[in-house]
Amino acid sequence: MNRCRSSFVGMTIAALVLVSAAVANAQPVDFVRDIQPIFAAHCHECHGPDLRESGLRTDDRGSLLKGGDRGMPAVVPGKPGESLLLELVRSDDPDSRMPPDGDRLTPEQVRLLSRWIEQGAEFPDGDADSIQHWSFQPLRKPDLPADSENQHPIDAFIGRELHKTGLQLSEPAERHTLVRRLFFDLTGLPPAPADVQAFASAADRDVAWEALVEQLLASPRYGERWAQHWLDIIRWAETVGFETNLERPNAWPYRDWVIAALNADKPYDDFLFAQIAGDTSGEDAALGFLVAGPANLPGQIGRDEEAMRQARQDELDEVIRTVSQSIFALTLDCARCHSHKFDPLTQRDYYAMQATFAGLQYGDRRLRGGLNDEWTSQVPQVRERLQTLREELEALRIRHALQPPLTEIQAETFEPVEARAVRMRIHATGNGAAASLYEFEAWSTAHGGESSVNVALAENGATPSASSFALANQTRHFDNLVDGSVDQRQAFPWVSAAGGPAWIRIDFPKSTHIDRTVWHRGESIPADYDIDVLPPSSDEWITVLDSRRRLPRTDDARHAASVRLTGLDSESIAEVMEKTAAIRSTQQTLNRVSAGPQVYAASFIDEPEDTWLLRRGDPMQRVDIVVPSVPEVLRRAVASAAIRRNDGTPAVSASARRNRTFDGQSRVVPTAVAIPANLSVASEVSRRLALAEHAVRPDHPLTARVIVNRIWQSHFGTGLVDTPSDFGRMGSRPTHPELLDWLAADFVEHGWSLKRLHRQIVTSDTFRQSSRPNADALQVDAGSRLLWRFPPRRLEAEAIRDAILTVSGKLNMTMGGPGFDLFNQRGGLSDYVPKETFDDAGWRRMIYAHKIRMQAVDIFGSFDCPDAGQMTPQRTRSITPLQSLSLLNSPFANRQAEFFAERVRTETGDDLLAQVNRSFVLALSRPPTNEESLRMIELAETHGLEQVCRVLVNTSEFLFLQ
Repeated sequence: MNRCRSSFVGMTIAALVLVSAAVANAQPVDFVRDIQPIFAAHCHECHGPDLRESGLRTDDRGSLLKGGDRGMPAVVPGKPGESLLLELVRSDDPDSRMPPDGDRLTPEQVRLLSRWIEQGAEFPDGDADSIQHWSFQPLRKPDLPADSENQHPIDAFIGRELHKTGLQLSEPAERHTLVRRLFFDLTGLPPAPADVQAFASAADRDVAWEALVEQLLASPRYGERWAQHWLDIIRWAETVGFETNLERPNAWPYRDWVIAALNADKPYDDFLFAQIAGDTSGEDAALGFLVAGPANLPGQIGRDEEAMRQARQDELDEVIRTVSQSIFALTLDCARCHSHKFDPLTQRDYYAMQATFAGLQYGDRRLRGGLNDEWTSQVPQVRERLQTLREELEALRIRHALQPPLTEIQAETFEPVEARAVRMRIHATGNGAAASLYEFEAWSTAHGGESSVNVALAENGATPSASSFALANQTRHFDNLVDGSVDQRQAFPWVSAAGGPAWIRIDFPKSTHIDRTVWHRGESIPADYDIDVLPPSSDEWITVLDSRRRLPRTDDARHAASVRLTGLDSESIAEVMEKTAAIRSTQQTLNRVSAGPQVYAASFIDEPEDTWLLRRGDPMQRVDIVVPSVPEVLRRAVASAAIRRNDGTPAVSASARRNRTFDGQSRVVPTAVAIPANLSVASEVSRRLALAEHAVRPDHPLTARVIVNRIWQSHFGTGLVDTPSDFGRMGSRPTHPELLDWLAADFVEHGWSLKRLHRQIVTSDTFRQSSRPNADALQVDAGSRLLWRFPPRRLEAEAIRDAILTVSGKLNMTMGGPGFDLFNQRGGLSDYVPKETFDDAGWRRMIYAHKIRMQAVDIFGSFDCPDAGQMTPQRTRSITPLQSLSLLNSPFANRQAEFFAERVRTETGDDLLAQVNRSFVLALSRPPTNEESLRMIELAETHGLEQVCRVLVNTSEFLFLQ
């Protein structure tokens, strides 16, 4: 009885203990009471506000969520098992446990941390992390300011902010100023006098303005103007950059694609989609976006594992920079070596984005379209022609008893001969270049049980010499001939110092019998040569073989008169060389039409290698495999966001998807590349499709805001956010956040139309107001950020050059195709000599100039024309003496001033007053004042009309957008 009573009491006590524990676990953990003391006592000394070792702060929820330098979150709300913080406080490893010194956390403290994480890891002031930064907030369309029924939406928002500071919009600008402003703004060119006169004399200013806006938006000049802004952002150029800076000959189709897309008002979501996944819709040129940045050529990369991994990391980093900064205005590239110091971007986010592009390759790819189809149809006919020519050449070879042509690695045997040295006398190469070989081998005869040995190897005692060797950035010495290295990715060839006859010689350590030589072609291939041996007891060389009994290779471009073939007269040699030339030409044609038109753009392999998170970004310190994904903060930001109308209803469905278009035809994304839920097993193309579809979601918090801000910046000189490629914590907050959101939401609502956005901006009174300063307003807002006036600014370099050519009458309006040259060469590291004079091709718009990376453009480089070495989301606008000196004295500007004067004389005759008036109207869109007329007539009388024109293109009024 007592025993039963005792058991019952024990069971009751145990049950009460379990119930108490369950009740305790069910109660919320209080951060201030339970968690903050743990962090303060054990963590803040190293991970607090004053010191954040490993990039982690335990006093900031955002830092805990994104993690530190390890690239993984320290805390995953609701998932204790995935939270690194718990792993470290539980660890017994002295190298990783936390805290590293002092008392360990008690089991109860660890349980509290685990429960706190399981219950959401809340801080007392709510979700106070970086994810609440303004740019990650859902994009909602705010209400227009009160009493704005009859106002333009932009003017309503701008006016409200001005009213708060006691300011107001300035009066409208003068009509000729407005026309000039609009032309340069939308087309980058000055207006024709007739356009200025038509607007100046219009009875209804608003109607005339709207008509002019439509005229310019429909002009092909619009795309040329606005494409340059995009190319600046992604630092597009036509050379590779870095040490060699060699040309990318087929890069220009991307530039043309951007211009055409803008002129067609391609919806911006389609514009972005094509640049990430254009291979799914046939827009191959659009993929030039992904490889717009610099990248080392394969020959610049060492062949050791570390060098190759590092180069690959650098390539993909350029892609991540392009995508994250241009589309999202996020500096994700800062998380390459450690989690971002300021924004909620982890190192794991960086490598998850890298995994998206793991299959990407730099280089040329096929450019599909009408020209490609035309070339493809020619392939069978060209291939048949080539086969016929080859059969005819083979018949000639047999008729003349010639041996087959030389190969890339040529081995030849002869009767065994004892020799103490061997030499090769090269009389000519097939392409006329300097003689060159990677390796030369001489093999001993095998006898008895001994095998044949390459007695020409340096390690076997051989000594090389040559007629000469080239001096280059890497060795081209004759020692390379006998070093035993034939891997052309690592070895270097011997190269003669100059074209023409050359010789090489190999001396053996002792006389030996040889019966075979082998040579490996270098930078050129021998076409006419003799192989000689030197007997042990004689100084007379003996020729053991020559090349003149062989049919010339089809890449042998020598003139027939210089070719020697044993047993053939000059007429027969000419017949042979004519046939090889025909084969060479036809083969080139077949290669071209088979490959199709090419564009320098991203191509992709179907099964990319795994992507690894790298400790401190070191490619040799792999931590673990990362699956492709967009950054966690963006996934969370779009999870429940939706654009709203004023009444609260969705403006655009978050799941809405337009069919993508190609060549004007609507096409759906093929079902074969449907995006799987699990991207870790996704195909290469599905990874990019997932990113593209994420970027163009109508409810994305960044995509529309970023491009609207860029467009605003290009109209007013400064964006509503003045850090256009950094919407993170280190960027600026918008001066007019509600205006930015209203414009972005409206932009998406109306089909992502860039032209409509331009129309909206330039039809506002804010855009059309005067740029004149106001002393009182300058005291309040010296930078005109509140837009109480139109902010005047200097024109960009391209607009200045194009404007000079326009007023001189020499601007060539030819669009598209390969660019013209501003320098004497199209690639290389140095020795660029700027061209001083140009023909008609060089008078095209400057956007069609061949863009060389890291090279300032002569006189226009001083006008802050970027060199594409870095992304340029916002150009500097310097004012320097060099600008005036360059423009005033450059041969280009002075020659155009002469053409300008010729044009004026042709249009006005010999009347000097009429000439001066016409010069002003052409250059400045207005007639001169009386004082200006008097002074310019005096200048023309003394120094000629050319000097009047020279002065005008150097005035601030010509160079500035008022």
